[in-house]
Amino acid sequence: MLRQIGDVRINVLDEGSGPAILFLHGLGGCWRDWEPQLDMLGDSYRCIVVEHRGHGRSQRVPGPYSTRLFAEDALAVCRHLGVDHAYVVGLSMGGMVAQQLALAAPDFVDALVLCDTSTHTGRRAREALLAAAELVRAQGFEALAGLLGDEDRGWARRTLAERPEVARDNRRESSSNDPDCWAWAVDALVEHDTRGKLAGLGIPALVVWGAEDGSVPLDFARPLAEELGGAEVVVLEDAGHVCNLEQPEAFNRTITEFVAAHPPRG
Repeated sequence: MLRQIGDVRINVLDEGSGPAILFLHGLGGCWRDWEPQLDMLGDSYRCIVVEHRGHGRSQRVPGPYSTRLFAEDALAVCRHLGVDHAYVVGLSMGGMVAQQLALAAPDFVDALVLCDTSTHTGRRAREALLAAAELVRAQGFEALAGLLGDEDRGWARRTLAERPEVARDNRRESSSNDPDCWAWAVDALVEHDTRGKLAGLGIPALVVWGAEDGSVPLDFARPLAEELGGAEVVVLEDAGHVCNLEQPEAFNRTITEFVAAHPPRG
């Protein structure tokens, strides 16, 4: 359902009952990135999925965008829904948004789950993403073929062999975004930098990673956990970058066990 949040209409799915879990998707994503969580967790939790401005069914509004702006939108959505505290789960760019939300409103966050994400974008990845954004702005998503390398590198081998529709549908959703909005989101992603800011949050945190993530490799998991003050790291086998779609049962089990160990703070 579209909700008027300040000057932008944000698409929000609000399903289930119980402790609230806020799910934040990555670059080019939409609510479908969290479909297995909506389907499987709604009996025990209030699952809130926010489509970032310029993404999915949310309003295509001009940039510039930032991960801080996306976080402000998500927090405002929750306030609009009467939710004053929640578990926050962020994937990829959504993990960056989750970091910004926790920094801006630590009392809102019952616990933080960061998946296949980072505190910042490295030089080579930054250059590649900015080149992709420039190309998409000029020529559309079709021009991306080959620019970012093997389009399958973010997915686990088992997913591609046994459930290729998961990767196919995810790509379709991403390429249905407005090119300018996607490029503004790239700008937000590459400008994100929370290095040295997370350890003092005092919020329970968990890092979850797909073992075969070729987009943000597993080598990034431990440094992120250390930035969070020594968070636990859970690695999901037979999963790549979008680990919650590739191994939904294992992902949901990991989330529910973590949430059960950290009761709501509010």
